[in-house]
Amino acid sequence: MADMHEQDAAGGYRLPEGYERCSKLDPVRDAPDAFGRVRALVRILHGPDGCPWDGAQTNESLLKPMLEETYEYVDAVETDDRDNMREELGDVLLQSVFQAQVCSEDPDDPFDLDEVCDRLIDKLITRHPQVFAPDDETSRPLDADETLALWERMKQREKRRASVLDGISKAQGALPRAAKVVSRIGKSEHAGELDAAFDAPSALDDDYADRILRIVREARRDGVDVECDLRVRLREVETAIAAIEATLAADDGADRGTEGDDDGDQ
Repeated sequence: MADMHEQDAAGGYRLPEGYERCSKLDPVRDAPDAFGRVRALVRILHGPDGCPWDGAQTNESLLKPMLEETYEYVDAVETDDRDNMREELGDVLLQSVFQAQVCSEDPDDPFDLDEVCDRLIDKLITRHPQVFAPDDETSRPLDADETLALWERMKQREKRRASVLDGISKAQGALPRAAKVVSRIGKSEHAGELDAAFDAPSALDDDYADRILRIVREARRDGVDVECDLRVRLREVETAIAAIEATLAADDGADRGTEGDDDGDQ
């Protein structure tokens, strides 16, 4: 599919045809780069003369679309739909910029996207001390596993976490939350002792949850993302269901056609 946006003769951004004479879009036209255009447009839409629906949104009301857009991008990546990835990644970006715009207007504790970006830069630097070591220091190169372990140690230190469970969101689904708990325990220096928690008594009358936890733990040991695999398998099942339904519909249509051809002879 061809790109929907247009560029001028110099290769810069050009507003969609028919909107060139809208002065309200001047901040978008005058923005220094593509990201600036997104920020300018969101600011207009959420402003007093913008979109009534956008203007009524809050950080809380935007959570559902943020989750939906994220999952739609995940689906586009896992199905290797490059065109849809272009669109869905833009939608994910929109949700982040929209959230930041709402945050900037909070009367009690406002912050804007610049602060968000600067905090992100600080975090990425301090969690990669092996990459950004002083020029007069030498250090041993780390492999991927050692780098991840270092990241976790730096995060633990920055956030002053007392428990391996600190920071795990309880709002996410039970399966990804279980995977996160299992992963955190596996990365802990006390993994052996903490692993015994899975043997704690349960108030449940059945063992389905424990069986799922065992699968999640086995998957992590084997380096398998069980939630990703489950999504892939569900897509396969859904494709098979669609094929079966198509066959059933075709057979049903053929049966009705046969009934129509019956001339009544005994």
